[in-house]
Amino acid sequence: MKLRLISSALALALAASAVSSAAMATDIQMWVRASGATAAQHLIDLWNASHDDKVVATVIPDNQMVTKLATGSQAGDVPDMVSFDLIYMPDFMKAGFLKDITAEMTADPNYAGVAQAYKDIATYEGKIYGAGFTPDVSVLLWNKDLFKAAGLDPDKAPATLAEIHEDAKKITALGNDTYGYYFSGSCPGCNIFVTSPMMVAAGSKLLPTKAGDDALTGTGIKDVLTEMKAMWDEKLIPDSAQADTGSNFFATFETGKIGIQGTGGFAISALKHDKPDLNFGIAIIPGTAAGQGSAFVGGDVIAIPTASKNADLALKFIHWELTDEAQLEGLAKNSIIPSRPALADNKYFKDEPRVVTTAQALGKGFTPYTLHFNDMVNSDSSPWIQMIQTAIFDGDIDGAISTAQEAMKAIAAQ
Repeated sequence: MKLRLISSALALALAASAVSSAAMATDIQMWVRASGATAAQHLIDLWNASHDDKVVATVIPDNQMVTKLATGSQAGDVPDMVSFDLIYMPDFMKAGFLKDITAEMTADPNYAGVAQAYKDIATYEGKIYGAGFTPDVSVLLWNKDLFKAAGLDPDKAPATLAEIHEDAKKITALGNDTYGYYFSGSCPGCNIFVTSPMMVAAGSKLLPTKAGDDALTGTGIKDVLTEMKAMWDEKLIPDSAQADTGSNFFATFETGKIGIQGTGGFAISALKHDKPDLNFGIAIIPGTAAGQGSAFVGGDVIAIPTASKNADLALKFIHWELTDEAQLEGLAKNSIIPSRPALADNKYFKDEPRVVTTAQALGKGFTPYTLHFNDMVNSDSSPWIQMIQTAIFDGDIDGAISTAQEAMKAIAAQ
């Protein structure tokens, strides 16, 4: 009888404990930009399946995230954590809108393995304010069937920009509205994503980090623009590229009429789903000389607003999202590259070497670290896109570079 009473009491105590634990659970509020919401949700669902404290995501349109986070930070109306375009980290760190998590990240062995580009962009004056969350990275894409038809090795990617040019000639010669190369000539973001890596691979520096810094330095800037102008002049690029604001950034390749172009890692799953018969390859974007290669590291970082009401729980989530479990079961399992490049060799990627190449590109990639990125690069009238257009379409390469250098330096001084 006594034993039954003790057992009943223990059962009641455990039940009460479970109810108490559930009652004390906290919703962790998170803002996620729309273009990264699907990838973020994979991680959120995995976390929520095994934690009492649930992450509740609010999706914010891409073009509203920066303004909403800035005004919310000033008013103290912010979520517990936020996932947004990594390129805006310098502005938010400088403004004091994000929590310093240096001690916690440097003590986390998983943080050491995060792609260097994410660590660089989330550091300000020696302090860490965020971590990589849902990665994307630029790569080179080529149509293997067109390579074969043009007498090229379909399994060999161009190893230099000059090889891209030569291969593009042979592919364009196939006729029937087939072109060797494509890029979106009126899209500033597209070109920082896929054209700038060729310049960086060649040793050039793009944007000024602070007031007084020079912009667009190194011979790679002129070399890349010269080669692309030549491809344009030789009509290896379709006329439609000049006015493309990004709406056909990827769609043109899907027609099967483009030989080579830069794109994002997303192309692998998109082409396999939408164009299963299109035979394509993925490589790291080359520079002007053999052995050079780079990539623009994009995607989202995760950070904690200074006014977060549950910063400790948000920090717990950030530590977790860097673990093997989150990186493999939340990202790799869903064909998303991990933010820790060493995890590219995993069971989910073993049958898709193109994803492994994309993950390797993440480790080789860069993200420009600058304030006023929107003014320098992303706006429709930015010095960056004006340089691209003036050099390639108008032919004034030296003038285009000089004008952009002066404009970027002036913006950095603001």
